[in-house]
Order: sequence, then C-alpha cells, then structure tokens
Amino acid sequence: MKHSYFAFVFSSLAILLTSAAANAADTKNTLERELFVVVEFDAEQSWVSETEEFGSQHYEATSKQRYELRTHLQADSQLQALNLLDLDQKKRLKAKTIHLARQAKKKLAAAGKSVKIPQTPAEQQALTRQMQKEQYACDSDAVCRRNTTELYAAVFAAIEYADELEKPAGPGRYYYYEPYPSCEDYSRVAMQLSISGEHWNKGEKEVVPFTEERTADTENPSDDVPLCQRYLAVIDTKNEAKPLYVENFYLPSAVGDTVHTELGHTMTKSERQPMPTDVLGWVTQQLRHATKSGEASAVVKLLQPLSGISKQTGTIKGQANVTMQWRFSEPGSDAGDSEPSE
Repeated sequence: MKHSYFAFVFSSLAILLTSAAANAADTKNTLERELFVVVEFDAEQSWVSETEEFGSQHYEATSKQRYELRTHLQADSQLQALNLLDLDQKKRLKAKTIHLARQAKKKLAAAGKSVKIPQTPAEQQALTRQMQKEQYACDSDAVCRRNTTELYAAVFAAIEYADELEKPAGPGRYYYYEPYPSCEDYSRVAMQLSISGEHWNKGEKEVVPFTEERTADTENPSDDVPLCQRYLAVIDTKNEAKPLYVENFYLPSAVGDTVHTELGHTMTKSERQPMPTDVLGWVTQQLRHATKSGEASAVVKLLQPLSGISKQTGTIKGQANVTMQWRFSEPGSDAGDSEPSE
C-alpha cells in the first residue's frame, strides 16, 4: 500500500512543483538570481533510405542556430538540508517530495485547511476514496482539480516522510531557486535550415528532387506558461567548484517560414520550427551539475532529423559543432558573485 501512495506523489511532482514554486515565493528575505544561457551551433546531416517500394531517397541538410535565454529565479534565504536536484534519483525524489509537502502544507494552513494523516491501511484507503470523490466533484474545473491534487499529494508525502516534514534532515547547505509570480525572462531563437534531396512524392508516385528552406528569428516565442516556470535551480554552498544544478534546458520553438519547392512548385507556410533534441539534450547535461558560470563546446552527433520529421526507415548521419556560455548570478551582474554566508 505504501508504494502506491509514493507512486501518486511521484506522478504529481511536475504539476505541483510549478504550482507551489510559482505561488510560494515571498518577496521578503529572498535571494534573486538570473540564469543566462547562450547556445550556438553549425550542423550538417544526411539521411538515406533504400526500400523496394519507394526506391532510393535521400537528403542533405545544413543548419545554423542560436538560442539565448535570460530568466530570473528566487530562493528563500533559509538553507535547505537536501538537494532538490540531486544527481541520485532516489535522493532527488525524496527531496522534491518533502519540499512539495512543506509548500502545500503552508498553502493549506494559510487557507485554514487541514487533513488528518492516516495511520492504518484502512485509513489510507478511506483517504483515497475521499480524494477521488473530491476530484470527481471538481468536474471540469481545472483549478479545483489542481488544488485537490496538491492537497492530497502533501498528505501522501507526509505518510512517507512524516518525521522530516517539520524538521530539517541535517545541516543546511542548499538554496532552492524557483519561479515566482511576474518573474522576468527573455528569450530569442534564430535558426536557418537548408535541405535538398530526393523523396517519394505520393501524387507523382515517384521519387522527385526537392529543396526546403526553414528560417526563424523570434524574440520571446509564445508558450502556455511563463518561461521561468519551466526552470528550477539549486546552489550547493559547500561545493565551490561546481555549485550549480539546473533541472532542464528549455525554450519554446520559434515560429518561422518553411519554403518547400519541388516539381517547379513552391509552397510557403508559417509554422513552429523544430528544435534539435540532440543538442538540447547535450546542453541540459552540461547544466545538470556545473560551475556558476562557464563555457563549453562539443561535437554532438545528430541522431534525429533536423527537420523534426521522423523517418521510419533509413540511416541518419550528422553532427553539430556546439558552443555554449552560461551564468547564474545576481541580475545585471557578471559571473562570480557569492551567496550570502550562513
């Protein structure tokens, strides 16, 4: 029974972390930092497919792209005992679960709500039924369902870590940097992708030559939530060499023009342009545990099509020469600022 509640908490983490962090920041006694990242790369790629039905198809692609990100995050001035982004998955899950439970309990207390922590399997089953009943009563009200989920996730987390919710698990050393209401951010995506080759044309029922040009240069690409709410960072005050942990690197896809030409006909459309998952994965890996500021470069293999169109058969070969810079510092300052002393 215990593991089923733990699974529920795990499945709720992404929703609750954004919700709790975005609303829990108190402007008093907070530390503010700006995450600044620039990524640039030149890439080339080829794709070849040989099938009995469609014959020989191939394309060659070259691309030049640049991403820039600036987003502000805040931390409570109190040091925490657990690393919210620990590289060890079990430790990270424990830290997130406890943190979310504490955040949710604060919101519940502020709203004058409370739920009894079940002590027996029968009480746990009764609580599950109560949760399901309240979720059903929310019907299509998304805010109601979110708040109900947050409440019960906190309760189930308390079952797992009841002894650690009210007191730290050890001496503090970590600052949790999270999104906050009206957080400032800026982003820009500039890309150019040229493709040429031969592919199967259904109308002509033959392989025909084609060219495709994709371009975009967009500031603050639109997204369903503020950009800063996609980010979470931790500073380890006891690690001078590599104190920074960032969960994921994310930017919305830019909207640009796709110009496709074949058989003498050209079609132009405006659409979201693909972001290379192989490059984004490499950038995320560099920031997962890093210095407060720095730069890196690498030749990244491209195993997914730059066009963003999945190919069911064939062989893809390519690489991107990537460079990146990052800084996590006080807004408007250069790298190298220090955290407050304990």
